[in-house]
Amino acid sequence: MSTHKHIDTICIVIVLLTLMITILFMNGKALGIAVMVSEENSGEMFTKNDLNASWDTSNATKIALSDHGSTISGNGAYENGGTLYIVYAGKYVISGELSNGKIIIEADGDDKIWLLFDGVSIHCEDDAAIRIEQADKIFLTLKKGTQNTVSSGAVYRSDAIESGIDGTIYARDDLTINGNGSLNVTAKYQHGIVCNDDLVITGGTIDITAVQDGFHAHDSIRIKDADITISAGDDGITVSNDDETSYLYIESGHISIPSCYEGLEAIQITIAGGTIDIYPSDDGINANGCGGSSAIYINGGNITIINENGIDADGLDSNKDIFISGGKVFISVNDSGGSCAIDYGIENGGVCEITGGTVLACGSSGMAEGFDASSAQGFFMYRTSAEAGTTVAIEDADGNELLSEIVPCRFSSIVASTPDMKLGDTYSLSIGENETKITIDNSSTVGNFGGGRIPSGNGFFRDQMPEETSSDSAQPEIPHGGMNENDTPPELPQDAANSHGENIQPNPPQDEKNFSARPDGNNKQKPNDWIADNRQSQEDTSQPADNSSYISIETITLLSVSALVLLIGCIIAFLYKRRG
Repeated sequence: MSTHKHIDTICIVIVLLTLMITILFMNGKALGIAVMVSEENSGEMFTKNDLNASWDTSNATKIALSDHGSTISGNGAYENGGTLYIVYAGKYVISGELSNGKIIIEADGDDKIWLLFDGVSIHCEDDAAIRIEQADKIFLTLKKGTQNTVSSGAVYRSDAIESGIDGTIYARDDLTINGNGSLNVTAKYQHGIVCNDDLVITGGTIDITAVQDGFHAHDSIRIKDADITISAGDDGITVSNDDETSYLYIESGHISIPSCYEGLEAIQITIAGGTIDIYPSDDGINANGCGGSSAIYINGGNITIINENGIDADGLDSNKDIFISGGKVFISVNDSGGSCAIDYGIENGGVCEITGGTVLACGSSGMAEGFDASSAQGFFMYRTSAEAGTTVAIEDADGNELLSEIVPCRFSSIVASTPDMKLGDTYSLSIGENETKITIDNSSTVGNFGGGRIPSGNGFFRDQMPEETSSDSAQPEIPHGGMNENDTPPELPQDAANSHGENIQPNPPQDEKNFSARPDGNNKQKPNDWIADNRQSQEDTSQPADNSSYISIETITLLSVSALVLLIGCIIAFLYKRRG
């Protein structure tokens, strides 16, 4: 009855609260209140936690691996049958050795987990050495000065294969690797490091030997400040999603791939910096896909691609576009009929344009391609015949050297461009002891070459293609895949087959053992000796960049909806009272 008497007052209060929330929503910034947006929604390639290799370990669970029983000090992990299970969010410092065991992470889908490898050696003969079944995101940090090793056998057990496990390190969710230590990965079965979502590498010295791919991700791979060496039977680094959204992004660091089928492969590949050395048996850098959005963007870096023995192999190969705006690119592929230093998708309306950077690409003249005449930077193509080890040099009219390289493979075509090449100017091209003068016009024939495709048997030139094959060279915004964003570390409580038809591994014998991620056989049931209070906090502790008070957009939305519901209820009650 008292509520009925004061219904007018209650309605007025709720209306005022609704108006206040609306005002905060519309004018929060002017009042010093900002909406809290998770850092990974900012559009950055790398989050703060991707780059943070010095997170606090004072309250982390400490784990010392051992074949005779691992020691665990803290919450969130347990051991069973030589396997370490991590099932709760939080931080874990791991050291020690398992000669035939593994780490399995199976936490909740919104759990974020930090692992610090402090001298770890894990070999698993019939499964992945590190197996991430479920989490929101894993941060694997390599402690400075430590050497860490993971390896796997050549034949995986049947249940692992049936569940799609195909890497020595295998993650079904986002994985970040950072730090200043080293990680050696040996994969005798398929790939080295596999990630079904987004794989981020922001540090560490990583050495991978794999019978198939070195890094293999589904959505994206992003690399910064790491020192990576890969010897692979198939691709060095590949992103396999074929829905035109996958991409590979390299910002900095050193990547050496001394042995591989193809070096880098994804639908979109962007190289912003770093030093990249690739020695493939097929394509060096390949933007694959159906040609709809296939593209190679080279904005910086120092790229070397050497292919001495490949047949029908390309240096840069895109099913559509190639755009070069900076950096240095040196390509030497052998002088076989189908090997192109540069190959792009003219049949898909693709273009190959250069607006900056230095390029020297030497290969076969049979199917050679160069830059479009629409390129803003000067370039030339030249037919020749030269043996392996010949020096190619270019000088301007004043004798200043623009570039000079020893070309390791026999070649019959040259594509060259530097920022100093100007339309209308004449330059000296030296091939060994022979010298010739070339005037840059980005379209004229030099020897048997024009400003684009070198003629094949039918005499077809690239610059005779219809004009509509040209397109805007502006680089589109790179998609960011499925990264989860709110990845601030929580504090703990105080207490199979090669895609190119090579190196296919035999099917393993059937193993009837039942795999279980829990001692009791229930993959979703956590041990009874843990209670909810031991669960490590998932709260995002991100701090605002200024002195504004931060309110999450979820909180504002919830308050607004609640106030609206109450307001509607009060209106109905008020109308009911009047009728009464």
